[in-house]
Amino acid sequence: MAGIAIGGFRRENRRAKATALGLLAAVALLSPALESAMTGRVDMLSTYGLAETAVSLVLLFWWYHLDKADHDYQAGKLMNAGVLLLAVIALPIYFIRSRGWKLGGRAIVLAALFLGATFLLSELGERLGAVITS
Repeated sequence: MAGIAIGGFRRENRRAKATALGLLAAVALLSPALESAMTGRVDMLSTYGLAETAVSLVLLFWWYHLDKADHDYQAGKLMNAGVLLLAVIALPIYFIRSRGWKLGGRAIVLAALFLGATFLLSELGERLGAVITS
């Protein structure tokens, strides 16, 4: 019975992780679109950009917390702080430590692809905002 409960918990975790990633993608698309529509341009250090960064960090940390539970990984304070402050460095370390070299390498590649997709979504959002205002 305990295995069923754990399996159900992990399935719920995977859904929540997918939700967190979907919301990250939505923020990457909608934030530049909104800023471009409202101000006519997109600046990284604008109020909109800083709000997007804050929301994205919350969503990223939520995903990380769920992933730690999914992989039964006990992270220390330094790893948790690293994910918040220097995710581009801390997440590859986390992936290798939580999954091993082979699966960790795959996770790093998938994370890089997701990061690239969010960059593309940001560009698309900026152009969408420009189209809306014209």
